[in-house]
Amino acid sequence: VSSQFTCLCVPDQRIKLPKCPNAASRQPLPSYLHRLRSRRPPTDFGPSESPVCHWEEAGVSRVSVSLEDIERCYDMGRVVGDGNFAVVRECRVRGLAEMFAMKIVDNAKLQGRGNMIQNEIALLRNLEHPRLIQLFRSHHTDTHVYLLMELVTGGDLFDAITQSGRFTEPSAACMIRDISQALECIHSKSIAHRDIKPENLLVQRHGNGSLNLKLADFGLAMVVTEPVFTVCGTPTYVAPEILAETGYGVGVDVWAMGVILFVLLGGIPPFRSPDRNQEELFRLIQKGEVHFLSPYWDNVSEALVRALLEVNPKRRLTASQTLQHDWLQHATAQKDHKGAIKATDSTAERRNQQKLSRQVESGENKSDSHKTEMLAEKYHAAQTYKNILNNYDSDINALDRDQQIQEIHDTTSNQQNASHAEDTTTTNKQYTTDQHKPEKPAQQEDIDTKQE
Repeated sequence: VSSQFTCLCVPDQRIKLPKCPNAASRQPLPSYLHRLRSRRPPTDFGPSESPVCHWEEAGVSRVSVSLEDIERCYDMGRVVGDGNFAVVRECRVRGLAEMFAMKIVDNAKLQGRGNMIQNEIALLRNLEHPRLIQLFRSHHTDTHVYLLMELVTGGDLFDAITQSGRFTEPSAACMIRDISQALECIHSKSIAHRDIKPENLLVQRHGNGSLNLKLADFGLAMVVTEPVFTVCGTPTYVAPEILAETGYGVGVDVWAMGVILFVLLGGIPPFRSPDRNQEELFRLIQKGEVHFLSPYWDNVSEALVRALLEVNPKRRLTASQTLQHDWLQHATAQKDHKGAIKATDSTAERRNQQKLSRQVESGENKSDSHKTEMLAEKYHAAQTYKNILNNYDSDINALDRDQQIQEIHDTTSNQQNASHAEDTTTTNKQYTTDQHKPEKPAQQEDIDTKQE
């Protein structure tokens, strides 16, 4: 990715969509990316509640339509994404030239996780910002949920990192500015995303060659009005207060943004377990010691990284403060937008194998016997990534081994059905993986939501 990352607002493209096929959904859809809202976001969720229990207040219609209604309203195009329980297709609303994305969720494959879909609908219907993926409509049939969403065709940030290695400070700063703007918006409404990672940041390419990031996947997001104790997230990006189970708020998103900034500038995550052990990784995260290795950080500022990766959430910057940080303002003002520092072939190949999980899903508690059955299925994937780590070590063998920051590579690739559904748990915390792009092997386990 060598194109300049700039923070351009999307032009005011006002699109009037035809009426929905069922009476319950016949309110006219407001304009594209500039929708008028008659409802306020729900604010009375408890610390462990999900917005799904307030879907009526959030305006989520549960009246079913028929498949014929869907086919009469929309022209479906090619598949642009595929996951455990959903497929995403390009879509055109009949009578309009504008292309959209239609996320089609198969209820039969949800396996008790329908609350994530309703959660996403409830929150996205009440959020609007150029840095957030937009939801325009939701329809329910007897077997599927259809979500008409903004189409973003530039891939995700993980793809960009995979292709590019490290980024220049101006390019990284523009990306962090986009993320900060998205977080500032949702945090102002007391919403914590709880799964900030490169896979959930979509790349929007503009006609002039500039790029922007858009935050997606609100399945784990929730309104936070008091400390939350539910353990969830992705290991590499999880904040120390989540692991400590002492209660957390929207600051966990800022920590994850700090990890992303470290990866953008340094090329590797800030916390790694030497033995690729998840519990060791969590200990390192809670300790919070960040090492800036030479030569990657010789000419790169560490100031904002340290401010974001502050273990004490009370001293950590907010998203709004990040936007005002001297480094961010200075770096985004620089004219040197060379973009990415290209990765070596071996590093790029390694990164292609190190795909993080595509979607965090809240899961059900699994019995110890079920966990035991999962261990055998994890063995092959673990051996595969052990070989990948060896290749990585050969790339950086000139560095002092005691100073290396080890990446997390514990992988679960649990084949549950023909659609390659993955569902892995550990003894104290549950982990699941939803891989939206089957051709990209999952690299990490995700922490399932653990109900208090």
